[in-house]
Amino acid sequence: MDFEIRRDRSPQGAKRLLRERAAYLDLVRKGVSSREACRIVGVNYRTGKRWRNGHHQTRHNRAVPPITSVAPPAGPSRYLREDERIHIADRHRQKASIRQIAAELGRAASTISRELRRNAHPDSGAITHTRPRPAPTRGVHARRPARSP
Repeated sequence: MDFEIRRDRSPQGAKRLLRERAAYLDLVRKGVSSREACRIVGVNYRTGKRWRNGHHQTRHNRAVPPITSVAPPAGPSRYLREDERIHIADRHRQKASIRQIAAELGRAASTISRELRRNAHPDSGAITHTRPRPAPTRGVHARRPARSP
């Protein structure tokens, strides 16, 4: 086993013990018991149990399913990235069809169509991609106007 226990044993916080989890799952797949895999990797057996079985929802924590792999493969996101939006605008200006743009990006044609419709200029219908702007601050037309001192 080429896995080394980390020198810094302090709590990891947002770092989710990815190396340890990968080594634990690899050992369990090879037939090592959960408790023994936890000992080898250097995590508490309860952590291994939580990785293996998941945990139920409590008052303070949401339910988490069992971990079967370290990380899902990176595929297309639910949301378009900015470079994809710019690509859509550029190809639309070049008069490429919606289906052709969708095939280039590996997205559904309906996604491209919605993106073009949402970013069209209200008067001319021209597609102009601009950088996203921050939301306006609350003013008089807000649902709940800011209090005056």
